[in-house]
Formats: sequence, C-alpha cells, structure tokens
Amino acid sequence: ECMDTHDPRSPMYTDLKSEVRPWMWQTCTEYAYWQTADFFWRPTLVSRKLTTQWYQRQCPLMFGEHNVPFRPAWREINTDYKGWNINIDRAFFIDGEWDPWRTLSVQSDNAPTKRIP
Repeated sequence: ECMDTHDPRSPMYTDLKSEVRPWMWQTCTEYAYWQTADFFWRPTLVSRKLTTQWYQRQCPLMFGEHNVPFRPAWREINTDYKGWNINIDRAFFIDGEWDPWRTLSVQSDNAPTKRIP
C-alpha cells in the first residue's frame, strides 16, 4: 500500500484483523517507538518518509481521533515503572546488539551503568 495515503477508508486503517494493528495501538498510545530513518547526514535503510509526524498522522486514522492521545504516554509509563531504575525480581532481559528493542531496554547504550549485587 502507498505510504503517503491518508484516505481513512484505506484497508490500512480499516482492517480490524491486521496483524500490525496491536503493535500500532501500543505505539500510538504508549511507546512512541516509531521506527524512523536516521539523520539526513547519515545513511539509512529506512525510508525518510517514515517520520514521527507520518506515524502520528496514522494513529487517529487507524483508531479514531478521540481514541488515541495527542502524544503517547511513555512518560507516565517510565514514571510508573521507574524508567532506567526499574527494580524487579526474577526478570531476565534478553536483547542482542542489533535488537531494535534494545534502545528501549535497561541494556540500552543510553542507560546508566548498573551495579549487579
């Protein structure tokens, strides 16, 4: 399907059985983890048409403008779960160097250094 369509009747937005829909719901309402292109001065495999603005425009088309927040609630989630300072028992974080989720995990290169007791 065309990436620049904003027709709300498009199956991209109306197919309730789409396997992408649950992920988009979480991304639109919670994570804001848009998989966008790198900076303009760096090479990228992701299309530069996939911007944060493009994704944010998809959310109300897919779920209705009154069903998604203006901005995803990632700040509230980080507050609830203590962000980088999460303290839980019996958890094992698995992510490889190239795992796209790594940047959101406690093992991110941006996370503060942890001491293991």
